Amino acid sequence: MKRKTLLNVSIVFVLLLSLLLSSVAYSQTFSAPLLKAGLAYAQAQSSKTVDEEFRIDFRFSAGKSATEDDKKLEEFFKKMYIKGRVFSDVSKYESSMQITIYYNNKELLKGSMYVNKEYVAYNFPQVYSKPLYVKLSDAYANMPVQIDVNKYIKLFDIQNNPQLQALLASYADVVLPKLASCAKLSSQKVELKFSNGKKEVCDEIIFEFNKNSSLDLLKAILTKAADDKATKEFILNAAKMILEDAQAILNAQQLDKSTSLDIDQIIKQADESYSQVVKEAVYQLDSVAPQIPPFTFQYRMRIDSNNNLKGERLYFYLKDSNNLKVMLNLDGVINSLNQSVNITKIDISKGVDLNKLSDKDIEIMTKNVENILKKAGISVTK
Repeated sequence: MKRKTLLNVSIVFVLLLSLLLSSVAYSQTFSAPLLKAGLAYAQAQSSKTVDEEFRIDFRFSAGKSATEDDKKLEEFFKKMYIKGRVFSDVSKYESSMQITIYYNNKELLKGSMYVNKEYVAYNFPQVYSKPLYVKLSDAYANMPVQIDVNKYIKLFDIQNNPQLQALLASYADVVLPKLASCAKLSSQKVELKFSNGKKEVCDEIIFEFNKNSSLDLLKAILTKAADDKATKEFILNAAKMILEDAQAILNAQQLDKSTSLDIDQIIKQADESYSQVVKEAVYQLDSVAPQIPPFTFQYRMRIDSNNNLKGERLYFYLKDSNNLKVMLNLDGVINSLNQSVNITKIDISKGVDLNKLSDKDIEIMTKNVENILKKAGISVTK
């Protein structure tokens, strides 16, 4: 499994910054911070291994309509945070994570996860005495027909799909000016502390979007997509793959094969209405905009003097007219890229398959979680 760390904070930035890397020549005319960020991101994305620490903070307030339970939840998140460390090796398709949940600055729950091509495993001894796992082959075995997942992975693999790379690069003239207007080099340096205790002062490049700039960017992309032949071809190709798999599933579930999708006709209609549908989506964005509460979205890249990505931060804040508030902050420090990593495997030979947990097992885990919360002074509502 490819790493899913803060390096891929959102699919939007994965797509847009990969676009930047495919069109560096264009970016030079726009923004020095944008180019600097793109080069650092390119190096990070091409890395085969990563060792990264992170902390997650979440805040929530239901505002004027808050119930007593909402207020308890708000208080819980104020005192809770998560810290973890991820080790990944893309070439071997495996990753491990150490994770600890803190409450009132004290350890509440500690455990680990491990993923490879064959299974996903979890080990939280405070919750259950044995490791829990899911074999991916078993998950696919429950499907009525075997789907070739790899064809979708290849289709959307930015690094190895030349067609997708060219398509994203074609949006450079539309996207880069807007990204450049939202990117800036912070006037203050950021000091990072790594797992080995060493510290380093880095530049910080900030991408900041609000409601208006986010909608403006999305509308610009959709406006180009509406009349872009390459975009339509890519979308219709993906749609046809999905429809073919849907038909295979239907055939496996039907004895008389009475329901059949006219795939060619569906694709023909989609081809004919494509431009109108995308333009209608642009119009609908303007219609729903007043219903979207104001928000701030930031992605901060911490870059050293050699233009290496050393850390990153994702921040999101939303507040509506009823004083509903949501805040998410993810802060990461990259200990290493392309160096040897210590991936800790979880032995499932004495573990329990998640699909085979008994009611007794569930009862034990529920009781253990309740005891963990009570020990921390957190009230448990039945």
